[in-house]
Amino acid sequence: MVQRLNADKTAQLNAGLARVRERFISSLSDRVDELYDLLGDLQHEEDWQDACSDIRARAHKLHGICASVGFSDIGTKAASLEEKIDALGAELSSADIDDVKDLLNRLLDEMEQNLDAA
Repeated sequence: MVQRLNADKTAQLNAGLARVRERFISSLSDRVDELYDLLGDLQHEEDWQDACSDIRARAHKLHGICASVGFSDIGTKAASLEEKIDALGAELSSADIDDVKDLLNRLLDEMEQNLDAA
């Protein structure tokens, strides 16, 4: 009887995680579009601070959810991007922004590959 209850709970948990994963997959396209918009904002020096702040927030969310829904490579790239932005000082240089762009492009590539595969 206990095994049956554990099996039922496991099945419910797996079903719930599957729903979360499906919602995540369906949100990937919008997330990609948002990040491309922010990548465009990095073209203008006056937008660097706000763009980096917004990129960092989105990377933080991705980092938090990805391991739970089976997209650890996206999560790892998001974490690297988040850490890079956290390490930047108040005065951003072109080299800083180039690094952010590079990490953001790697994250976007990973997201698009997973979206294509899903």
